[in-house]
Amino acid sequence: MSQVNILIAVNVAQAINTGRLGDYVYMVDDSLTGKSSGEGGDELSTVCENGDTVVWRVESIDPDQDVSINRFDGDIIATGMVNPAPYPQTDSDTWGGRINSVGTQVEYRMYLTLNKNTVQSFDPFITATNPER
Repeated sequence: MSQVNILIAVNVAQAINTGRLGDYVYMVDDSLTGKSSGEGGDELSTVCENGDTVVWRVESIDPDQDVSINRFDGDIIATGMVNPAPYPQTDSDTWGGRINSVGTQVEYRMYLTLNKNTVQSFDPFITATNPER
């Protein structure tokens, strides 16, 4: 089992000004499968293996703006695929969880708190396969 890191860079000021977080989110991952798609936007589809740990980290592209992960919901939670939780030592900018089941293009909604008072969301995907033996 391995760890898959997902970085979410956010233009907080533009997301607040327009109310369209998804237009100002830039996602990348370091999945070793080489099969992830949609990097560079808000519709990242991360491909990993059942049993992997997925770690989400959010950063503002402007150091004068603040962003943190508020919560997750959607099909990854409803199906029990993964239940992300905050890493307490990180001020809610890093959350993680273990992949508990397989699924293809399972959508989830990620809610971010912008400048400590505005919550907006977007909806990327995870695909988890069983490890090859």
